[in-house]
Amino acid sequence: MKNKKRFFISAIVGAALVSCGLAVSSNQANAATYSRAITKIAGNGNYAIYHNVSRKGTSGKFTSTKYFKYGQIQSKKSMSTKKGTFWRIIVDGHDVGWVNQNFFARNKISVANEVSLVKNFSYAFPTRDAINYVTNSQGTAVDPSKVYVSQAHVSTKETTVNYSYGKAKASVKVSVYNGQDASADKTPKKGFKTIKTWNGGSKGSSRNWNAAHHYRSETTSNTFRSNGLTLRTRLFQPRFVSLGYGQAGDAMGQVGVIPEGMTVSNGIFTTSMFTSSHDQHGHLVSYNLNALKSKYAAQNLTTMRWGTFKSYAKNIKVSTYIKLGHGQSLGSSSSYIYVLANDNEYNNGPKSEEVLQIRKSDMKINKIWTVRIASNRYIHNATFVGDNTMYALFHNGGYDNYEYWKLTRNGDSWDATEVGATKGRFVSNSPVQGFAYGNGNFYIGFNNNIFKVGENGTAKKHYRFNTKREIEGMSATGSRLYVQFAQRAELTSGKD
Repeated sequence: MKNKKRFFISAIVGAALVSCGLAVSSNQANAATYSRAITKIAGNGNYAIYHNVSRKGTSGKFTSTKYFKYGQIQSKKSMSTKKGTFWRIIVDGHDVGWVNQNFFARNKISVANEVSLVKNFSYAFPTRDAINYVTNSQGTAVDPSKVYVSQAHVSTKETTVNYSYGKAKASVKVSVYNGQDASADKTPKKGFKTIKTWNGGSKGSSRNWNAAHHYRSETTSNTFRSNGLTLRTRLFQPRFVSLGYGQAGDAMGQVGVIPEGMTVSNGIFTTSMFTSSHDQHGHLVSYNLNALKSKYAAQNLTTMRWGTFKSYAKNIKVSTYIKLGHGQSLGSSSSYIYVLANDNEYNNGPKSEEVLQIRKSDMKINKIWTVRIASNRYIHNATFVGDNTMYALFHNGGYDNYEYWKLTRNGDSWDATEVGATKGRFVSNSPVQGFAYGNGNFYIGFNNNIFKVGENGTAKKHYRFNTKREIEGMSATGSRLYVQFAQRAELTSGKD
């Protein structure tokens, strides 16, 4: 009778997984193998990892989860034993070993600690954007769209939003403050001669990022020079920080292959990663450059030797699958990563934009604000300097100029002031691909081109490269400029 009961439960679990698009096979009533990987969420405790598992239990303890709790965790196998249920985990795409199910955050909903909105009758905040993750009783990530929320959107009234999924519950207080539209009052400075580049995706690639070379790892660094600025390779990134194409059984699983933005602060390099350029949700991946000295090794996460992988895994952190908007407008301080989660397909208008404050310690959303400069100033590019200052770039096509705005956080409000403007279009046929601020200067990136502009809008320098690769975000620390290129994702840096 006990065996029949065990088989019945296993059949129910298998049917539920099949309904989610995951085929389950099993030769034993207490074992399951999934055709595609499911996403698992780590809890707070540390647990042993084993080489082997059987009905009786585990053997071959060889490491601990403390090295892997901030990585992207997936699994395709589970086993029910006398010592509990164990899952074979894959971290950042690398097969690791068996761990007790208690390691995972089970029946949990993690949300931002606070949400603060500027009152705006033209914008309603989607309350699911505050979710870090949701898990079921096995610690498997659940699509946030399946979570019950007491109020799907909040616009102008303060409220408390409640979330629930099965036994999991959470709540967040949403406050609302009165904002005031700012006015553009700066006379644009003389700009650059308008040039042309290409529009759309990259026209070239790094040496090996192509079918002819089977997208294999790069082994030679690059040096790009123009007008006194020399950019050199600092880090070639992995194609995926997870299992690759078609191997994830849910939207939360695949990390990569498209980078959109980046930031560097205190040696921590963070980039946004998406599965599609049209996605609004994705992952942030942080690399500790102070520990990862090699320019090349990170490309080989799935195949590197165990000792090397263990060292790399503890110095790479991956966020859960969260709302990032376009993911191009990032910044960071010593403790937090900031994202302006805007909609790059929204041209201009009165909508608000979300600012996410994400803890570097665990890569979870800590706080969310919405901001608005004015009813006709929707921002597509921004960067952050410390915890209380954001610089925003607005292209005013009607007046053929670029405006530079400084937003200063005062309590829960972000107060905007125009600091400068530059006449012209810079590039006639390409959107801005990166925006950074350092040493009193703005850096504005387009395909193959970077423009240096003083804080008041004075045109200073034009750097023209010939990489034929999209710029995917920029960051500045003092006089050091960091530029990320696509195909293969490559972080470069140099002093201006």
